[in-house]
Amino acid sequence: MMTNKPLILGLLSFLIATSAQTKPAAPPKPAAPHEPPPQAAVQLVTTKQAIPKNFKTYSLFLVCNPRWLDPAKNAGLLQLYRQFETFGRAIGDDHAAVWFWTSNSYEHNDAALAQIVDVERSVRFCQAWKLTPSEGPHLVITSTYPDESHLSNGLPKDSAVYKLGDMVPPDISALLAKLTDQLIASGKVDNPAGTPSPIPPAKFWIQLLAATQQTINSFGCAWSFKINAGPVSADLKSCKTS
Repeated sequence: MMTNKPLILGLLSFLIATSAQTKPAAPPKPAAPHEPPPQAAVQLVTTKQAIPKNFKTYSLFLVCNPRWLDPAKNAGLLQLYRQFETFGRAIGDDHAAVWFWTSNSYEHNDAALAQIVDVERSVRFCQAWKLTPSEGPHLVITSTYPDESHLSNGLPKDSAVYKLGDMVPPDISALLAKLTDQLIASGKVDNPAGTPSPIPPAKFWIQLLAATQQTINSFGCAWSFKINAGPVSADLKSCKTS
């Protein structure tokens, strides 16, 4: 019997072509991992963990009066911590927002969170920087690295201090939210490409003062703000009549 070779070759070619067309496509290559975002907020968890370096500015939320964490006052503490992080991001990617904890457990309610606030560590700062506990909690913003091994040198130069006057967490959250809005509206801090300068520009301190001036009389009369940094020097008290 004669074999029709052209027909057989044609069928083989057809089958090979069909097989190639129906072969499942190779899975797509996984996308390259994104670079992690700049760490604009820092959560410190134990007394053994040092404040990280290489940030342009630092804000420290210092709770030096343990009575501020009493159950009658700590409602809204979790929301306050989240707002504090947002405030830190509004200042810029070269800023570290520092809050001291005694545990790395993430708590989801105000009472549990109050139990892991590291008051003792904050007290060391308040004592060295002469911050009166009854005038706190305190929010300190500085362009000097807050070196705990040299706290005896006193409050660093180029610093601003918010004395929050025993305000409850929801009021402080609202205050930080308004300051955040003002900083964003003013363009916050310049972040040029390349290696950032180790010293924040004068514009930063001017914007911080302006944001506070817009806010000073909006949240009662208990809190105050003092700044001595760069070209800026001011001492503002809420509800003060001129």
